This record gives sequence, C-alpha cells and structure tokens, in this order.
Amino acid sequence: MVPGTVPTTLLHALGDGACRTIDDLDARLPLSRRQISDGAGMLIMRGLMERIEVGCYQLTADGRAAAASGRVISSGPIRPDRGRCRAPQTGTLRQRAWNAMRMGGAFTIGDLVMAGCDGSEKNAASNLQRYLKSLVRAGYVAELPVRARGTKQTSNGFKRYRLLRDTGPVAPVWRPSKHDLFDHNLGDAGEVVPCR
Repeated sequence: MVPGTVPTTLLHALGDGACRTIDDLDARLPLSRRQISDGAGMLIMRGLMERIEVGCYQLTADGRAAAASGRVISSGPIRPDRGRCRAPQTGTLRQRAWNAMRMGGAFTIGDLVMAGCDGSEKNAASNLQRYLKSLVRAGYVAELPVRARGTKQTSNGFKRYRLLRDTGPVAPVWRPSKHDLFDHNLGDAGEVVPCR
C-alpha cells in the first residue's frame, strides 16, 4: 500500500466520532488486523486518535477535525523541525577527543588520537582532522602558529591547536548537511553555531 493509505483510511472510518473495536474495523475495512493496529499507533502518536479501552479506538477532537477536512496522513516528521539535534551520544571518538581538549594546553591530532581511540575506529586521525576543521571554523579551536616537532628529519612538524571556547562537557556536533555545529551545552535545548 502507498505510505499514508492505512492511517488515512482509519481516520476517515472513525470520522463519525464513534469508538470502534479492532474487530469492527477489521470487518468494515480492507485492512489486516496488523495494518489497523499499526495505523492506529501512528494516529495516536500524532494526537489524532486515542484508545478508550483495550482494542477500542476513537478520534480526538483534532482527529475529527482532520477527518472532516479530508486530511491525508503522509509519512514524514510528526512535529516541525525546530533546528534541534539528536540527543548527545556518549563514548564516541569525538566526545573522548573533546574531553582531552578541555583538559587545557596545546594539542595535536596525534595527541587526540592517543587520548580518544579505543581500537574500534577505522580512520581516527582523518575523522578528528575533519572535526577539528569544523571547530576551527566555528571559533571553538585555534590553530597555533608554532608547530610541534616532527618525528622525521624532513618533517615540517605537526599542527598544534588550543581550545578557545569550552562551553561544557558535551562535544559539539558537526552537521555537514547544514554546515554548522550544534552545541548541546548552550541553553536548555542547545544552540546552532554557524561555521564560516
């Protein structure tokens, strides 16, 4: 079935405001019991339907209004995007690197790799290099003018960095699709920090 067909069919079948059981809906609609149950769950999550008792469903006031207007339920986000990011993930390479940066002093990518790797990462240095680049663009980290001494005679040395903006314990999240950082430490719901 086309996405949205099942919940839309249920919405319109319950448009009269009556409380109907799954058995009643199964007999009236060309849907399986599983489709009815899944569609009802989707409508409940959207605040359009409520379960009055076990196995008996009824539309809410918003649901009756949606049915009366002929609304079609489509797949996609239930609520509007408020620019928020997912909940912070703990135990990631970037979180461990952020913890190391917050300890103070200058650091190189090699220092962060040593402090943050647990052995499960495929290319930790490249990952942290991209992350540092985004932190530099957002003004959280500065690249220092003097490099750390290299390990080979012909080496130019390793770039050194320093954390300038320590906003809190949760590592800011780089969002490549939006070209910004989301910082969970700023405000109650976090804050978007644009990158230059």
